[in-house]
Amino acid sequence: MSKLIGLTGGIATGKSLVSDYLNEQGIPIIDADLITHQVEAKGTAGLRALAEVFGDQMIQTNGELDRQALGKIVFNDPSKLKRLVRVIDPFIRAEIFKQIDHYFDAPLVVLDAPTLYENGYAHLVDQVIVVYCDPVTQLHRLMKRNKLSIVHATKRIKNQWPLQTKCDLADTIIYNSDSIPETLAQVKTWLASQTK
Repeated sequence: MSKLIGLTGGIATGKSLVSDYLNEQGIPIIDADLITHQVEAKGTAGLRALAEVFGDQMIQTNGELDRQALGKIVFNDPSKLKRLVRVIDPFIRAEIFKQIDHYFDAPLVVLDAPTLYENGYAHLVDQVIVVYCDPVTQLHRLMKRNKLSIVHATKRIKNQWPLQTKCDLADTIIYNSDSIPETLAQVKTWLASQTK
């Protein structure tokens, strides 16, 4: 593999827009959120590990993880969020490495991970792109997307690393406060610089 690119940002900043566009251009995406859902799926060792730590009430009657119940616990208590990461991260990390090996011959591969820095994945990549939008836009997008009150949306944002801190560490920043075409124009410019 010639380049592994880390793609991150804050919740509701528009990272998926950038990831989807890159995928449409034929670039393989290793999606940490999707991997998380897979390793926490019904009947998996990851789900059993979560139930051991957070209790069987985290599992719905159909055998699947109750994400809302778990979210209410971990997004209101930073220590429990750290505990969640400690429990589930080994399962996620193993699948990420498996997919990196799978795409070894691709010229560009993107690791799309909202917690790229927080979970220590940044050292795996050759460069990092952070998708940024202004705090007011981020808050309104999150409230609308997840149907959250301003209080709950603010808590979720504050439970993440500050977006400015991620920007300070990034190799490239994609600004996504304005229109989709303006955002994608920046992505196209970045992509052209990688394929020269």
